[in-house]
Amino acid sequence: MQPSRRAFLLGRRPAQSPWAAFLQRLGLLCQGAVRDLGEDAGAGPRALLVPARDADVAHARALCAEHRVVLALDGAEGPFDTSHGPVLRVDPSAMAGLARLSGGMPRWRAQPGVPLAALAQAGLRQFAGLPGAMTLAEWLAAPARWAAGRCADSGVLTVDAMLADGVEETLGPFGEADVQPLRSVTVQRLVPALFQLASGGDAFATRDGERWLGRYRLDALKPEAPATVNLAHLLLGHGGTLAWVQGVTLADVPPAAQPAPAAEPPGLATTRLDSRVKALFDPDGRFPSLRAAQ
Repeated sequence: MQPSRRAFLLGRRPAQSPWAAFLQRLGLLCQGAVRDLGEDAGAGPRALLVPARDADVAHARALCAEHRVVLALDGAEGPFDTSHGPVLRVDPSAMAGLARLSGGMPRWRAQPGVPLAALAQAGLRQFAGLPGAMTLAEWLAAPARWAAGRCADSGVLTVDAMLADGVEETLGPFGEADVQPLRSVTVQRLVPALFQLASGGDAFATRDGERWLGRYRLDALKPEAPATVNLAHLLLGHGGTLAWVQGVTLADVPPAAQPAPAAEPPGLATTRLDSRVKALFDPDGRFPSLRAAQ
C-alpha cells in the first residue's frame, strides 16, 4: 500500500519536511511566483521567488529568518561562499516601476527590477552602454569600481533598504545640512560603528591611491570634496550580502573614468575590513557571504 493511501486510511498525514513547510507558507503569503529548484549538488535545497510587491520580500525575509534560509539576490555577482543550507533566491524583475520626480533637479525613482536599458532610455547617462537586461538591483550589487572617495559618480542619491533584521530605512545624504533623520535604532547604532571602521588602520590600508581595494565601499564615509557623506553609497557593490534594496533615487551623471584594477589581490587588512562591515550589517548571516580573495 502506498504511504499516502495508508495515511489517508489511518487518518494520518505524511510528515512534511521543513523545506516543504517553508515553501508552502511562502506561497500562501506572497502574491509573486515561488518555484522549488531542488537540491544544488548536495549543498542544500534552493528555491526562486519572483515577488510582485515589497511585502512579498518582507514576508520572505521573516520566513527565511524563522527557517534559517539564506535570502539571496538572484543574479548578483560574487564570488560567494558556498552555502550548505537552504537558499531562497529572489528575482526582482517584476518590480520595475520607474518615475521621474518633480522638482528643479532631475531625479528618478526606480524599483530594483528596472532594466538598465530603461534607465538609459530615460536619460540617465551613467547606464549608457551597460548590459541592457541587467536589473538595477544587480547593478547596485556588482563590484563598484569608481575611484576612491568618488562614489557620488554613481548618481545614486538615496536607497530604500530592508536590513537583515527586517528594519526598513532610507539611506541617503548624512551631514549637518541634511534634515532626514535615521528612523530606526538599528541604523542609529550601525552608522557610528561604520564611521569608526572608516577611520581605522584597515580602511587606510584599503585605499590605494585612486583605488578602493575593498568590495564594500566604506570610503563612502570619507568622500572627496565637494561631495558629502551619503549612506546610500555604502550599498554600492554589496553583492546582495548586506541588505535588500527596495528602491533607488537616481540623478543623471556622465559616465566616470574608473581606475585600473589592482595588480594584486586584496591584502589581509582589506579582507578583515570587509568581514567587519558584513558582521555589522548582517551578524546572523541572513544574506549570503562574499568569498574572501585568496
